[in-house]
Amino acid sequence: MTPQATGIVQRRRAFRELHRTGCFVMPNPWDRGSARYLQGLGFKALGTTSAGAAWSLARADGTLSLDDALDHLRDIVQATAIPVDADFQSGFAQSAAGIADNIRKAVDTGVAGISLEDGSGIASNPVRDLGSSVARLQVARAVLDEYGPDAPLLVGRAGNFRVGRPDLEDIILRLQAYAGAGADVLCAPGVSTREEIAALVDAVHPTPLDVLVRSDTALTFDDIASLGVRRISVGAALARSAWGGFMRAAQSIAEDGRFDFGRPASGKELNSFFKLGTETLSTVNAHILGRVEFRLGEGPLLEIRRGLVEITFSPGDAVFAWSEGSSREEAAMPFANFCRYVSDGAIVLVES
Repeated sequence: MTPQATGIVQRRRAFRELHRTGCFVMPNPWDRGSARYLQGLGFKALGTTSAGAAWSLARADGTLSLDDALDHLRDIVQATAIPVDADFQSGFAQSAAGIADNIRKAVDTGVAGISLEDGSGIASNPVRDLGSSVARLQVARAVLDEYGPDAPLLVGRAGNFRVGRPDLEDIILRLQAYAGAGADVLCAPGVSTREEIAALVDAVHPTPLDVLVRSDTALTFDDIASLGVRRISVGAALARSAWGGFMRAAQSIAEDGRFDFGRPASGKELNSFFKLGTETLSTVNAHILGRVEFRLGEGPLLEIRRGLVEITFSPGDAVFAWSEGSSREEAAMPFANFCRYVSDGAIVLVES
């Protein structure tokens, strides 16, 4: 399913709406394929990861150039039809004019959000002073205001925990100042306990808080959402997970002469996903020949007799419709699940 030509303005409006109530997960792809697959799982927005992007270019985290970052943002935006939040590091400039110019370039990629961190890139003093950090966000805010109410959201990030300075009071002070400087969303990567998260939510209310979960977290979505968090992201964790599987398999060959590939993805399923994902699908008919299930909460298809269904598509979903007596029933599943059932033969598309 080629991503529909969802306008950039519509994506930005949808992204802003996601931050108004409830809680949602914004996973972080590192290339076009991972972005398309995450969209296919039904996620409503994506965030880039500068670390994941750097590793895909055989670079270390923190070494991307401005052009590298902009190319990556364009890649992810063009590969999908849902909002994309940009990990724009520290803005790739020192001066106010440079920050302003780079923010405009980021906006031009089509992103729905721009995240600015307060890191300095200096090992001896890794976090910028508060005044400088606030001033940079104020510059970004002024630029985004030029684009009117449909500008990308501005995200202010406090990086104390990430650089070994777990001072919660200072993080709260920073996040409150960043909200005052015009940040629409706030984030403090590395904050991980219930107590820390709850304290931040309370301190920055009503500004939405993003929690970047650690790869070793024991907290679930429900745990984090119950604390009042608006958005959950995963940073480079998915990229590291993919690299971990690849590295273990490659090392087993190089060091032990063993061909242990763990649990590799099915080539048939991947081909099904990317083949169907590049076709222009709007509405198709299909035969249900095996057991398939809908998204949690929408009921299994097990009670429906095997037969013909009509399927329509959105960027992340396949919506099934069928007749049940005199009524018409509908239920949805993520597009990626639909592709898996097609590859397994449980769903057979009717040739038009």
